[in-house]
Amino acid sequence: MHQFTITLLRHGETTAPNNLNGKTDVSLSELGEQQMHDALANIENLSQVISSPLIRCAKVAQEYALQCDLPFTINPEFAEIDFGDWDGQPFGELYRQQPELMDKFWRTPWEVTIPNGEQLDAFQHRIDNAWQQLINQQHNSLVVCHGGVIRYLIAKVLNLGPTNNSHITALKIDYAAVVEIQITVDEDKNVYPMLLWP
Repeated sequence: MHQFTITLLRHGETTAPNNLNGKTDVSLSELGEQQMHDALANIENLSQVISSPLIRCAKVAQEYALQCDLPFTINPEFAEIDFGDWDGQPFGELYRQQPELMDKFWRTPWEVTIPNGEQLDAFQHRIDNAWQQLINQQHNSLVVCHGGVIRYLIAKVLNLGPTNNSHITALKIDYAAVVEIQITVDEDKNVYPMLLWP
């Protein structure tokens, strides 16, 4: 039997906190950088650091890896969902223009086609691929990523199913939030994830 921990860290506050930022490569605010440094000060026993390619994650993640002499990898599969035509737009403006569609997206996102964006099943599939890579590596890993990615991985660990959106509406993932997931792999290579709370 082998145990290891995957630590998920959401990026800090951005310079556009009132926008729907998916693929939009928005920078961290000064507060956001400090939030991440504060969170990282309490994370220990890592073997590697993996980051979304977006600068709000990768900048501080790479600095931390260099400081701690840890292997650093950019994995595009841990990027936030691409919101297409909605991406980078203020939430208020999106709700003014398309209130019914926006409400439906948060209630039942699997039923909504994001205009020119990434569909939910494609987003989930790439996160599943990235997650399986981590399971196969069996290292204590830090993954610096996004609120949507973390919510989905929590739902996956809790086995909520592909059409249960409670992780979207009922989970608040703050800036620089830290979520630890302990993985146990037995002799038959069965995998048992456990959400460590808090």
